[in-house]
Amino acid sequence: MACIEKIYSVSALMGNGACNAHCDFCAGKIHRRYSPKKDGDLDEELVKKTLTDCYYAGARSLSLTSSGEPTLSPVSVSRVLEIVHDLSFRGLDFPKINLYSNGIRIGQDEEFCQTYLGLWKRLGLTSVYITVHDLDERRNAEIYRINKYPSLQTVFDNIHGADLSVRSNIVLSKKNIGDFKRFKEMVEGLFDLGSDFISAWPIRDDNDEVNLDLAPNKEELTRMGGL
Repeated sequence: MACIEKIYSVSALMGNGACNAHCDFCAGKIHRRYSPKKDGDLDEELVKKTLTDCYYAGARSLSLTSSGEPTLSPVSVSRVLEIVHDLSFRGLDFPKINLYSNGIRIGQDEEFCQTYLGLWKRLGLTSVYITVHDLDERRNAEIYRINKYPSLQTVFDNIHGADLSVRSNIVLSKKNIGDFKRFKEMVEGLFDLGSDFISAWPIRDDNDEVNLDLAPNKEELTRMGGL
């Protein structure tokens, strides 16, 4: 069996798979069969061993994600961050810790933000990665197939209020952000709203490969990559 000699980042899949969106293109759906039923259920020894092994293999960046929406499993997120925090006292420090989110709960639940975002910051979280489809909350609600999506300004403000940085992850698709002009408008608009960093990725299929039917064509993707 081949040995991984050097890695730079590691992703931790956690939580019970609950989600507050109903995306047609959900990349996490296929993993939900493996999710625990209860928030907080996790193999702590496996988490410690995996993070330790990854650290010694070179990983210094950690991303927290889920087969659903991680903010709906705050106990699991908190516990993993506590484990990472404890590892730092042994010299195993991950200076970059990122949390992926659709932003819905962060923009709608002030009590949640007050309870958890500051706590997670103290435990080492550095950034929240918000998946973005549009600048307009009504259009985002349509894409997420929910009744109401919060304003991105509120989402970003709540994250910044906990002294965390915001990275906007733009989803590229023919139906929504399918050409360079539209992409440029999104990037400029997100920076105006206060996004600290921006990344983009073409919409993917259940096998985590670029969906050739739904993603922008190669020419447009190349132009977007040069912005």
